[in-house]
Amino acid sequence: MQRIGLYYPYVHFRDDAWVKAAALYCPKLARVVPSGFPVADPDSIKALRGELDFIIDQDPRQAAAAIAPAFIQAVRDHQDALPGRYRAALERPFTRLRVNSPPTAPGEPLRDRPLAGLYPGEVSQELTEVLQETDLARMPPRRLDPGHNPISWLAMDPAIAWIYKCALTEELARQTGYTPTTDQVSAHAAARNWTSENIAAALLGRAPAALETDVSARIGLMAVQCVLPSGLRNVPIEKIIELRRTHGQEFTAFAEGIDRTVAELRESTAGVTDRGAFEQHLQLTFDTNIAQPLDKLRSAMAGLNMTVFTSALGFQAPAVGAAVGLWAGTAPVAVTGLAVLGVTVRQTVAGLRKEQMGSSPVGYLLRAERNLKPSTLVGRVGRSARRAVGTGI
Repeated sequence: MQRIGLYYPYVHFRDDAWVKAAALYCPKLARVVPSGFPVADPDSIKALRGELDFIIDQDPRQAAAAIAPAFIQAVRDHQDALPGRYRAALERPFTRLRVNSPPTAPGEPLRDRPLAGLYPGEVSQELTEVLQETDLARMPPRRLDPGHNPISWLAMDPAIAWIYKCALTEELARQTGYTPTTDQVSAHAAARNWTSENIAAALLGRAPAALETDVSARIGLMAVQCVLPSGLRNVPIEKIIELRRTHGQEFTAFAEGIDRTVAELRESTAGVTDRGAFEQHLQLTFDTNIAQPLDKLRSAMAGLNMTVFTSALGFQAPAVGAAVGLWAGTAPVAVTGLAVLGVTVRQTVAGLRKEQMGSSPVGYLLRAERNLKPSTLVGRVGRSARRAVGTGI
């Protein structure tokens, strides 16, 4: 089944080409929009909202309240150590723009690291007060929004903002049933169960506090070939809307093929320990479930006088294959059109909730990048995950 995507870590989409790609492969796309946030969408986003009812603005208030206790506990438990890494000193400039940043590297001067901003409506009042009391956040002078109205921001180190956004997205996905969807490799690789212990570990640059050892709860990083119209950035949004309206069934079939691929691989490779045999299962599953829908998408775009290029759609899903050798290496297992990279729970999702570990993807990474191979994409995510464990994220 197709799933409503939940875009993160930003409110405004950073890449027009990416939004067009998402409009083809997602039935709808939600984003985190706190109450009162000054949304300033370009005409293309307004058209997707008006013509396809594609954009959903999701208020994070309930999710923010739900994750606040864990954040407060993490800050209180380490309030002596954290300000030295992340103090929101007055001399630090405030940019508001970057939140997807790793923690401060040892020895990196804080004054050289601009503060990022969270909108007050996406942080509980209690957590806001605790962050300010511990010098981890401050309220800069109000700034003008695009409509020239003064608004406030909660300024903090971009690493704290990034960890908070990831945790907020995870909780919001749990509350709504939406699937986290991003164009940011680092955010996709950093999914985890954001307990107070894991929040503290991330902030302090440590490995996750509690590691899931059950093989069935490991996560596979997968990527599948997809097709997109050439010159996507310059393709009129009306053309994207027409393609979506006239060939929605083909895109649905492609999404359903991904679900079947994950479910069938998990079942058919449960005891497979031979890499060559695993590749055979991988190729057969792709040929059976994805190749035909992919060809139909190519034909649909050609029917609208569009040339196409190949890219890759990445996703996290329950682990497949039994051998540790298949899941602890650095090189993906790749065949034509599909690639899989297994990483241990220590390298990616620590203690992911069991109810999230069905046979379907739990997060998507879509890149509107020409000739991007599935093996290249999962390799990037894997490297990001391995770097993350070295810094605690």
